[in-house]
Amino acid sequence: MKSRQKDDWYPTPDSATKALLAVEVFDPYIWEPAAGDGALAEVLKADDYGVVASDLNDYGYCESGIDFLMATNLACDSLITNPPYKFANQFVVKCLDLEVPYFAMLLRLAFLEGKQRRETIYNRQAPARVHAFSERLTMWRGDEEQPEGTSGFIAFAWFVWEQGKTDTKLDWI
Repeated sequence: MKSRQKDDWYPTPDSATKALLAVEVFDPYIWEPAAGDGALAEVLKADDYGVVASDLNDYGYCESGIDFLMATNLACDSLITNPPYKFANQFVVKCLDLEVPYFAMLLRLAFLEGKQRRETIYNRQAPARVHAFSERLTMWRGDEEQPEGTSGFIAFAWFVWEQGKTDTKLDWI
């Protein structure tokens, strides 16, 4: 079994971002605070969204050294990201703390589970929508070539929070 990428950099497959954009409409400008090599941001730009991209690490795409978890202001009213898995809880809580009006995170479907998550996130504000992938996504390490013809082992979903909407709707994409 391969080790995890040290900074949890797993670029977002284009198909995952396109699936989200087929079911959600965001503000014209979107903040991507874990932009990595720009995989997600470039799909947003191709769909005519303006993107403010940043990342803590330097992957040669955007402004680096920007720690989203230390942010005190919103860059945009919409945010879409595939957060580092080990910091997924903190990214969601940070969005809630910043009162981001509309945000989507690509997370493991298992993110629905957990007593602590329920207490720190879902009791505070449940997602408005969870778009579960019918087929598993192939997520690859950002420091390796994208595998061809492989299938993922982990179920993923887009979790979407929208201020004022807390009756979670589950659907499949």
